[in-house]
Amino acid sequence: MNRIFCMARLAGMVVKSRGFAVSVLSVLLSLTVYAVSATTNTVYIRADQQTTILNTSERELDAILEESGISVSSHDEVAFSGFDGNVAEISITRAFPVVIRADKTTYQVMMTEGTVADALEKAGVSIDDDDLISHPLYEFLEENDRIFINRIDYRTMAYEEEIPYEVETRTTPLLRSGRSRLLQEGATGKKILTYGETTRDGVVEEAQLLGENIVLRPTTQIHLVGGNVPVSPYDFGYTIVDNAPTVYKSVITNAKATGYSAGGNARGASGNSLSAGHVAVNPNVIPYGSKLYITSADGSFVYGYAIASDTGTGLIEGIIDVDLFYDTYLESLLNGLRTVNIYVLE
Repeated sequence: MNRIFCMARLAGMVVKSRGFAVSVLSVLLSLTVYAVSATTNTVYIRADQQTTILNTSERELDAILEESGISVSSHDEVAFSGFDGNVAEISITRAFPVVIRADKTTYQVMMTEGTVADALEKAGVSIDDDDLISHPLYEFLEENDRIFINRIDYRTMAYEEEIPYEVETRTTPLLRSGRSRLLQEGATGKKILTYGETTRDGVVEEAQLLGENIVLRPTTQIHLVGGNVPVSPYDFGYTIVDNAPTVYKSVITNAKATGYSAGGNARGASGNSLSAGHVAVNPNVIPYGSKLYITSADGSFVYGYAIASDTGTGLIEGIIDVDLFYDTYLESLLNGLRTVNIYVLE
């Protein structure tokens, strides 16, 4: 009887030990599961138009991105929400290139968002109200946008320009027919032209003449050519027949005629301005203001109609009878000493 009781007691002790072990094992298993669950984080990564869910034990941004295998550049924008419990979100906005062409230079900036104005500011490119730009400043950027800027400037410029000289041929009785001689060498002049210019990137697109200032007038080149024409430009309307007027008051034949010239704006003793067609006389013989016709007897030299406007020592002393005025010194030299008839018309 005692033996049976001992066996039963031992059996009860065995049963109680196994139940305890099972209980202990269950508790340990539950603690392990809890510990694993407590160290696992869920991270939602949104990038490249898709969402990746990462279960990780990491809680630092760089470590999470490294574990996810998602790379980012220094230009990308990364937003990390931080953990709420064991859940976090990461949002990655990729940077894209924007090209700006200005001042003969190409700039490239990386943008994640923004307007044309933002890109210019980032590139350090400034514009003013006159410049032309391919996109409005307020326009939002898109990948591979190319922005072109043309610099428009308005300026006033002065340019020196050469004035070509003209060539004139004068027929004169001082030379034989067919002969020629250079009377005056031609010389170019100079003028300053002022323009208002519109430039695009330094190149003139439009120019408007604002003013012209002649600083040096050209000198006409003059050639003398021999011919049967009078020197004087005057015409008093008398009828000339056989190299002499048909009507006149008096005539001095075989008169001695020399030639002379003077500077611009010269006046004779009578007060008249001197030019070709005015002559110097002895006013005691031919009064000032008299109208004359002067020619050689054979008609080989014709001074033509003239006005008595000046005098001189040689005339007063009777050394010569008339001194013919020429517009240039060379013509007066070519005149030399000639024999002429002086017809006093009135």
